[in-house]
Amino acid sequence: MDYVSTTTPLTYAFYEGPSWEPPAPRARTAPAAVEPELRARQAPEPSTPDLPKAVGWMIVGAYGAILGAFALAFLGDAEVGLVLGVCAVYLAVYLGVPAVILRMEPKVETRPDLADFLRDGLSTWTGRVSAGSALAQILTVPIALAVAAAGLGVIVRLSA
Repeated sequence: MDYVSTTTPLTYAFYEGPSWEPPAPRARTAPAAVEPELRARQAPEPSTPDLPKAVGWMIVGAYGAILGAFALAFLGDAEVGLVLGVCAVYLAVYLGVPAVILRMEPKVETRPDLADFLRDGLSTWTGRVSAGSALAQILTVPIALAVAAAGLGVIVRLSA
């Protein structure tokens, strides 16, 4: 019987030796014992120490106004009740998760009330921001969406 080679010239380029030879054993060394560094526990920093709770309620009110505008505009149809219910659940989760996170962080000794916030403004990494600027940055999107939803509701009601 004649010997027929099953290898091609390409297989010789990747040839590393016979496959029946086991690889050489590697030297094993025990890992060095590392003592854990003992550090004092640090409490997390509060995320909103300069904002009064009233600003959070303003955000909740703006998003509630969006949902209310949609309810007034579209609640005439039977299917819309289910859709608005799903939207209300999403809104509850959207606003509830930050509320849960804020309750988990350490309590601020003195959270400013709205009058102090309006007088002193907000401290940021780049310096102080006036209360009007801070409220504009925080409430622009929710209020713009509420105005757009109300406008859409007016258009839907007038065209029906």
